[in-house]
Amino acid sequence: MNVFISHKKEDGATAQEIYNEFSRLGVNSYLDILDSNLSGGKELTEHIKEQLNKCTDIIVVMSEQTKKSWWVPFEIGMSAQVDMPTASFLKSYVELPDYLQYWPRLKYISDIDTYVRTRHEIERTMLHEHFDQRSNKAFETSLFYDELKKKLR
Repeated sequence: MNVFISHKKEDGATAQEIYNEFSRLGVNSYLDILDSNLSGGKELTEHIKEQLNKCTDIIVVMSEQTKKSWWVPFEIGMSAQVDMPTASFLKSYVELPDYLQYWPRLKYISDIDTYVRTRHEIERTMLHEHFDQRSNKAFETSLFYDELKKKLR
């Protein structure tokens, strides 16, 4: 598992907490705050695409600031094209747009552990049941969402 942490710059402290928790759990993650020296435009677009392509999951930090972002929706759109497991991390109460209502919502740093454990359980189930990973990516992601939502209630 390798998780892309999508966020608006103003939510960098929360994104860093999420990054630290994934690290504590032994999960690789990518946080773009580490690459703040990139210029915009094509260079940044290519960099984001490259990093997303290396990742298996995406966590989106949602706050009132996210509504002003151009990059977060771009990152979500790219990940949705390949059925990448996606979850929102709600920094504070924020009304999510309709297109984000479907995905699981994490509210506490401790929910990251639940996310990781559930993701590993689904991966083991898929392996044990001998599913062809490539042709069942959408099925695996949907199964993961269902299980994670049950555990986050």
